[in-house]
Amino acid sequence: MFGIRKKALRAMSPGEIKEAVKAKYSRVAKEPCAPFNFPVGRDFALKVGYPEEILNTLPSSMYESFTGANNPQALAELKEGETVLDLGCGAGLDIYFYAKALGCQGRAYGLDISEDMVKKARINMEQAEIKNVEIKCGHSDRLPFTDNFFDVVASNGIYNLSPDKEAVMQEVYRVLKPGGRTVFCEIVLKEKAPKELKKNIDDWFRCIGGALSEEEFFSLMQKAGFKNIAIISKVRNARTGHPLAVCANARAYKP
Repeated sequence: MFGIRKKALRAMSPGEIKEAVKAKYSRVAKEPCAPFNFPVGRDFALKVGYPEEILNTLPSSMYESFTGANNPQALAELKEGETVLDLGCGAGLDIYFYAKALGCQGRAYGLDISEDMVKKARINMEQAEIKNVEIKCGHSDRLPFTDNFFDVVASNGIYNLSPDKEAVMQEVYRVLKPGGRTVFCEIVLKEKAPKELKKNIDDWFRCIGGALSEEEFFSLMQKAGFKNIAIISKVRNARTGHPLAVCANARAYKP
């Protein structure tokens, strides 16, 4: 990992970036109190609106590795019985809330690139006695699901970490049912970042090296086929450390 950190970001292949992301978030899963150049854990979850009264009832392993961009719960507007994918589910904090909202007739799926996160999320669901959940290990640009499978695909800060954002958007579109929606919190930039802000993989993890400008990001969504793309709100928090960065909370539909 030290060698990758020293390597120029422009010289890294998409595969190398994905491996670096996998390794970093595996460490977040195993060592959530280690020093990172992005916020991790309960304090950040509270600051972006996760309810303290519910966090107090959950095992600490559910929120200690939380690294989202914001809180997407209100965007989802889930209905009982729907089928939802939490893309980049981490240790399972978001998927816990989704599964509870869906009721026993609904089903929530989680996907994460890190086997350590997947293992942790599965244990967390067992400890919280959540039954309507299935969590898989896989890549967001090659989703292991059939076409037209989900009512909702949700994500919380995974696009800026993905080297092939267009492929991820196309996959999200593919697995959504017609009329289905994607909801997400994502780091975008007010304008394109200058090259000097993209030196190495550390810049990728501080959500500046891999983030697109707002215009570029939503242009890719339109290209993938999404309609009625709406930015519900834009906020700044500890995840948007650079002045160019903002968290867009958005919703879009597959026609």
